[in-house]
Amino acid sequence: MSSIIDIVASLTLRAAIVIAILNMTIALQGKLGEKTAQANMFSLITTVARVISNDFNLVGYQVASKPYFTSASQDIIEVSYVDPSSGSKTWVKYFAGSTSDLSATPNPRDRKLYRAAGIVGAGLAPPKSFANGVDSLKFTYYDSTGASTLINANIKSFSVYLVMATGDKVNGLYPSAQWTYRFFPPNIN
Repeated sequence: MSSIIDIVASLTLRAAIVIAILNMTIALQGKLGEKTAQANMFSLITTVARVISNDFNLVGYQVASKPYFTSASQDIIEVSYVDPSSGSKTWVKYFAGSTSDLSATPNPRDRKLYRAAGIVGAGLAPPKSFANGVDSLKFTYYDSTGASTLINANIKSFSVYLVMATGDKVNGLYPSAQWTYRFFPPNIN
């Protein structure tokens, strides 16, 4: 009889150990999924930030006269510069689309980031979807004193605030990444 009790106690202890290991594995898998989604968002926002920075650092480059900004609002930015590779005066516009553009994703705030570019005189090309997963995109403009302004001719610097999130929940949340940068283009000062 005592050997049966020993066997039952041994099996119970082993079952408890297996359950504990399974619980740890499930928790680790959840954390791994969350960290992987967040790493993917950091990678995506870094790529987007590099492209945006390349455009915005050229604002006003070899443009003979103002305006360097043709559209400057909290939601849309349109800038001009002379493309160093082609020598053509170029316009570039960035804005976030509406949530209906990505209504198929579970994230209700999910939007596309659009970029339109073109040669002055030929007009802007139709906007192209540049990235998915935009949660927030805001532009703030500053004059020479550092005060906020929306007067295109007075803009001397501007900041970009971009938040991108995954379209799917991971552990009940939408993993996200944020990028904020203030540009001081040397060509407009």
